[in-house]
Amino acid sequence: MKKIVSLLMVIMLGIGMTACGSKKPVAVVNGVDISADDFKKTVATYKESISKMYGKDLWDQEIKKGVKYKDEMKKAILQQMIQEQVVYQEAKKEKLEAKQSEVDKQFKQLKESIKKDKDYEKFLKDNDIDDEFLKSQLTKDITIQNFKNNFDKNTKITEAEMKKYYEENKNNYVDDEVKASHILISTVDQKTNKPFSEEKKKEAKKKAEEVYKKVKAGDDFSKLAKEYSDDKSSAVNGGDLGFFSKGQMVPEFEKAAFGMDKGEISDIVESQFGYHIIKVTDKKYKEYTFDEVKNNIKQNLLYKKYTEKVNELVKKAKIEKNEEEALKINA
Repeated sequence: MKKIVSLLMVIMLGIGMTACGSKKPVAVVNGVDISADDFKKTVATYKESISKMYGKDLWDQEIKKGVKYKDEMKKAILQQMIQEQVVYQEAKKEKLEAKQSEVDKQFKQLKESIKKDKDYEKFLKDNDIDDEFLKSQLTKDITIQNFKNNFDKNTKITEAEMKKYYEENKNNYVDDEVKASHILISTVDQKTNKPFSEEKKKEAKKKAEEVYKKVKAGDDFSKLAKEYSDDKSSAVNGGDLGFFSKGQMVPEFEKAAFGMDKGEISDIVESQFGYHIIKVTDKKYKEYTFDEVKNNIKQNLLYKKYTEKVNELVKKAKIEKNEEEALKINA
């Protein structure tokens, strides 16, 4: 039911890798190579993380005609590594490089964590990610964070800027949520996600109408959901989906849920997943004042200005990018 946030945004978490020897670099930033070897290990790290969260099949999945997910990820990772190298170089110029004591401290914590995860320990070994590599990564990450902290410390955000931002973004400072339960009679195959034939869809519609009659007759909604709903994850809880805000559900479902009052039950609502019978069980609405969100606004403005600073540094840098070479690398 809930939309998956674009996975490409995962890369903004930033796993910084070092640039060390390789015959054919995937990029050169102000004369410093980003090696194919480092790029391969970085891609492998993202692939491992994504596979654990969303399954191994996603990596080779075609997201548009002739373009696989892994290719788009490689392009995004390469751009991220270039950006990190630019910031790392600038941080060193400003004498903000990580202290060895801090690197050693974090490295010790990292190694202790790795020892507890045998699968991840094996992954590192299989991909030749050794202690030297991990330490260099930590050095870069801490240095970049030092640069960000120093930027925040020396960047002034005025009260007037914050109030202007608040007025322009008031919709972002509202809690508008609905708690609902539903009964889903599916019109897609639960295993393959392929749509039913027209004949099977008619059968599903008939079943939905029969269940709807029971709901309107006063039968217990929770019991009906447990018995009939094809959304098994919510059916075990009587169809309860918990609270959700706008943008989290498919449009047809959202429109129906937000258009009802607490305690109301919808007509049969059709979506790409099938036929829904929706019961709104609770609603929340709160508009936050400027004072309540002032600190959040300050952080948003700092991040915006930091992003502008980084983009400015990237624009000024001398960058040679070999995207074609990067796409050839398998991880």
